[in-house]
Amino acid sequence: MPGKRRRLAGRRRVVGYTQEQFAEVLEVERSTVVRWETGETTPQPWCRPKLAEALGVSVDELDAMLVEGQTDDDGRPPSSSQPRAKGQLRDGDAVEELPDRERDPVLVAPWNHRGTVEAAVMVSAGGGVQRRALLSLTGTALTAPAHQWLVHEPGPLVSGLSGRRVTAGLADQLTAMVTEVRKMDDIAGGGSVLSLAAHEFSWVAGLLDHAVYDERTGRMLYVVLAELGQVCGWAAYDSGHQALAQRYYIAALRATHSADDRPLGAHILSCMAEQAGRQGQPAEAVTLIETALAGTRGREIPSLLTELYGRQAYAFAVLGDVSGCNAALSNLRTQIARLTPGAGPSWLYWVNQAHMTGELGNALRQLGRTEQAAAVLENSIAMFDYSLPSSRAGYLIALADVLARPGKQRDLDVAASRGMEAIQLVENLDSARLVGLIRTLSHQLTPHATVPAIGDFVERARGLVTV
Repeated sequence: MPGKRRRLAGRRRVVGYTQEQFAEVLEVERSTVVRWETGETTPQPWCRPKLAEALGVSVDELDAMLVEGQTDDDGRPPSSSQPRAKGQLRDGDAVEELPDRERDPVLVAPWNHRGTVEAAVMVSAGGGVQRRALLSLTGTALTAPAHQWLVHEPGPLVSGLSGRRVTAGLADQLTAMVTEVRKMDDIAGGGSVLSLAAHEFSWVAGLLDHAVYDERTGRMLYVVLAELGQVCGWAAYDSGHQALAQRYYIAALRATHSADDRPLGAHILSCMAEQAGRQGQPAEAVTLIETALAGTRGREIPSLLTELYGRQAYAFAVLGDVSGCNAALSNLRTQIARLTPGAGPSWLYWVNQAHMTGELGNALRQLGRTEQAAAVLENSIAMFDYSLPSSRAGYLIALADVLARPGKQRDLDVAASRGMEAIQLVENLDSARLVGLIRTLSHQLTPHATVPAIGDFVERARGLVTV
């Protein structure tokens, strides 16, 4: 029997389409979409570029989703001895693959000082700006590092036997440098930041590998490495390099473990959950958030809990778990009301009323509560200033999507206006993620292009490219 293509269906839900809406965009029958998602049929090669664009993914990523539903003649999934499908390669400008999952140090290195350094050096050498071919992680391969982070106790730190001495003063300066890199991502987009952040990540990994430092300084260096790994992970995700983002996040998670910084580790898991939920893996996202909540019990930080409940609500919404989503939304509303500006750690500087209200609206949008979502997203955008153009653009796109859907909130002219605002911001950002969201919105609005404002938006979106 054919296998269900859960990732394909999940991605379609993530971008906000029902099967009927998706069929309308692709100009096919709903039954055709159903057969694709159940694995009964496979889209013809000529229609895959349009399908990939509607989903906001590359053709290679689409091919990987389609492989999920393929079977051998005897009804079994394709065996590992068969040639790997083209779509299973990720992030590749080079054709040489890194070691497979069983031999990849980022995944299998021991959870101690040496293993953390080995994983960080591996990411720097094999990923970084070279974008070498990687396999995206799914299922337990993605969530296993979270379990390892939860159950292992941090071991003693061991510095190099020779090399330069690193002082606490230098570590403090590195912390300030991370803050500046993070701000650059806000105003330039991941594509502009990845190379710089990856270089700094590699340099700090080298210090941990070879330099001499005391216990306190070593832990400070690991915190810097973790924060840089998170920035690299987000920048790679924002640039469309999904597998590379996963490796950086896992290396960063290992660094928080070596530093014995559970709150920062929970933040890394939250970022991994954000990526998983947006890439059609909501079950994995829920597991990652649950692990983060368990790992920080007794060390709760209000802004961190706000972030975690926001990501949890979205994951439950994509998963279709209304009860779980409602509980997470209730917790999220409680935490938003308790937020104190500037009270959290520096890496949660963006957790504020505006941003987290937007997350609330996004979860409601995924649940199909369009009227509520429209009001909440409008409120979020009204609270935003222009210091975070990337975040503002994302919520403008979400609002335009809601306003284009059937319901009392529907207003195609305002949807086009909000979409245009988003384009004006995205044109100055190097963000493949946001470009993909705008193109998905454009496909959604194309059937209404006879409305002048919609036609103008669709035409403007057609010319949008990553900086």
